[in-house]
Amino acid sequence: MLAFLALFAVLFPAPLHLTREITDPVTGGKSVVEEYCHGNRVVAVTGTRTAIAEYDKGVLTVIDFEAGTYSVTKFDDLARAWAGSTTTGAERTGLARTDSAEPAGSMQLKGDQRHLLTRDAVEVLLGLAYPSHRDASADAAVSTLRTQGRRAVTNAAASENAAADYALPLEQVQTIDVGGESVEVRNTVVRVGSELAPPDVLAVPSGARLVESSAIAARRMLEELDGKRP
Repeated sequence: MLAFLALFAVLFPAPLHLTREITDPVTGGKSVVEEYCHGNRVVAVTGTRTAIAEYDKGVLTVIDFEAGTYSVTKFDDLARAWAGSTTTGAERTGLARTDSAEPAGSMQLKGDQRHLLTRDAVEVLLGLAYPSHRDASADAAVSTLRTQGRRAVTNAAASENAAADYALPLEQVQTIDVGGESVEVRNTVVRVGSELAPPDVLAVPSGARLVESSAIAARRMLEELDGKRP
């Protein structure tokens, strides 16, 4: 679990700001996500929604500024809610991007060796880290980003126990089967920077209402329909 690994190494010692474009496989439309990584925290901003994943604490906070709501969910609860789900890794890269679930199907990756990270950090960016559930194909895909050294390291972990020898993933293509047809979800980094997350996207607004995580709520509804709950 990354919360345990954080005791020995920091995921992102230097600020890392990624601008992503995620292509909808049905409409072809693109959504833009601003992702800010620093320390053991990843902040993903999509429109008026902010998701904050704290890997040292094992907590995901989601703020919906338009709806005036927020949720705070433990990783362990998300892991249980996501078990058995088929949401693709590309849809929830970095966990914080959406309140979704585990990868399915095949994955192809392209990396940038000018920016080297630890494997733990790469798995976070790809949405493969706990509380997600990954399979052997995801592990194999991550291995393709392994480099032969520490050349041009820009975000190397301070600990020698966590070698920064994986290229920054710039493009993630997930191919999944939907109703017998293959669809492709493409997640592309279009800009790499070093800015920190703006303070105004991190603070829960005054008067915001605490709500249940959408993943937890969906799981609860399914259990009720299956008769697993009274």
